[in-house]
Amino acid sequence: MKNFETNETLIFGLIIDDLDKTITPANKELLKQWRAADPANEKTYQEFLNVQVNLDKLVERLDIDAQQSWESLDKKIENSPASEELPLFKEEKQSNYWLKIAASLLILCSIGYYFVQKNQDVVISTDQQTGVTNIVLPDGTAVKLNAATTISYNKSSFKSDRRLELLKGEAFVQVVEDKRVQFRVDLGELEAKDIGTRFNISKNEDKIAVIVEEGKVALRHHSSSKEVLLTPGKMGLYNLATKELIATDNPDRNYKAWIDKNFVFTAVPIGEVTSQLEKAYNSRIDIKGDQLKKRKLTASLKYQTLDSALAVISASLQCKVTKFENTYTLSDN
Repeated sequence: MKNFETNETLIFGLIIDDLDKTITPANKELLKQWRAADPANEKTYQEFLNVQVNLDKLVERLDIDAQQSWESLDKKIENSPASEELPLFKEEKQSNYWLKIAASLLILCSIGYYFVQKNQDVVISTDQQTGVTNIVLPDGTAVKLNAATTISYNKSSFKSDRRLELLKGEAFVQVVEDKRVQFRVDLGELEAKDIGTRFNISKNEDKIAVIVEEGKVALRHHSSSKEVLLTPGKMGLYNLATKELIATDNPDRNYKAWIDKNFVFTAVPIGEVTSQLEKAYNSRIDIKGDQLKKRKLTASLKYQTLDSALAVISASLQCKVTKFENTYTLSDN
């Protein structure tokens, strides 16, 4: 077995053939003996298996055409000036396997979020400019992530300990009911326990906010053990500077607009309107003109594009909309 232990190319080829279900019975037995010979060998095999399982799940969840992605990456490699210096693999299966990994990583970068797995902890982050990102947790709970958001959970223990950590940003959670295990969100100094199904959570440097749409959420402060119970239409607000935790009526009718782009404004100053639109559409909007800055908007907006929303605002406030690069400008006619 020592020959196998030092021949990584051969062993990796056998593992990849096994994962692709193309391994011969004789090679299957050889691989079995190698795995049993040393716990480190079995660990190597499981690491390969773990990568394959996670990539398959990502491809399925994101509805990615994997073969097209691999072919696209292959063309890029072939057209690269340094392609002649790339090492050649004797085992075609091994080359294809690592190509799958590289292609999948490129796909993740292109859609605006990435995940990192360390041991059994999975960390998912969205970038500053990405749109709404849909994540499904191991228990089936659906989570929508806003831009610049990071969450974490333990993959192996999640079904028995349904704990999600929001490190920063904003998320909307639709919890799958499980009467045996309560769903929890770790918010640092606070913990939100779900007693219902749907709620919005946000965390930044100044505050933590939880808004309940359906069901109930118990929001508890770790140090003081103070707890507030939130019902539909209520908001839990925690000030990170003063350490004050309160429950109040939710004043923000547009708290879910970052998801559905459905806004309702009633005599709202145009500066506040554009601030909410910037957040929902990940775009910059400037206002020029002292008179325009004093005006207020009353309108209902439900448009998937910012151009359509600003066209309605332009007609309502009799102002002009221009765009230069990635910045929109509202100005007096």
